Amino acid sequence: MAAFYCFVLFISLGFWQGPNTAPFKIAISTDKTTVVSGEDVVVDVSLTNTTNKDVEEGVMYKQGISLDSTFRFEVRDDRGKLVPKRTYPHEELRPGNINFRTIGAGQTLTQPQPVSVLYDMRKPGKYTIQVWRRNPEYEIKSNIVTVTVTAKDKDPARKSGKGH
Repeated sequence: MAAFYCFVLFISLGFWQGPNTAPFKIAISTDKTTVVSGEDVVVDVSLTNTTNKDVEEGVMYKQGISLDSTFRFEVRDDRGKLVPKRTYPHEELRPGNINFRTIGAGQTLTQPQPVSVLYDMRKPGKYTIQVWRRNPEYEIKSNIVTVTVTAKDKDPARKSGKGH
């Protein structure tokens, strides 16, 4: 009978611990919710280490595309359709570099990410942006931000002559 109670206690402790939590939390924001067509759309991505251990990682940055390679961006237009990536000639030849960094336990790393460098957001309209991180065990997604792109001739500063 004692073996049965030990077994029940063992199983109960397993359920009590609950599911594993993701090692990171991602939040995004932007200072400019409205931009003129052709301007960079930049979001600040905050990556928080939710573990009690420092995390060391390597991040690749391609020259001219200063996006953190550990992030995946999902950009949708106002109809909910995925926005296509921009294409550049001879992309396979673009040089890059790898930076190593440490994110301390409980620390947050915030970095600006020029999303429009990789996604074609030049057409006027509303775009939603979400960031996620690949991890085979967890789905780590950010909140969603909305950015409105206006036509160049619709910019109030340009109409009044204050933009120049």
